[in-house]
Amino acid sequence: MVKKIMVLVMLSSFLCGCGSFASRFEGGYHDEYYSGVKYSVHQADRGYGFYYLDVPFSFIFDTVMLPADIIRIESTH
Repeated sequence: MVKKIMVLVMLSSFLCGCGSFASRFEGGYHDEYYSGVKYSVHQADRGYGFYYLDVPFSFIFDTVMLPADIIRIESTH
């Protein structure tokens, strides 16, 4: 049962799009830390509630990308 729930959550995340990638390529949040989490929450607040499923995945990816984001953001300021 737990396996089925995990598969459903992962598939839902892939279907709704990863906020971390979208925030970096669509713009708007690319110059902020944890941009994927902010993007996913913003999209969920706009009425796309399934983006809340993406928040944990975006948090993990944004944490992994944090060193690169620090270099990129600090070099532009």
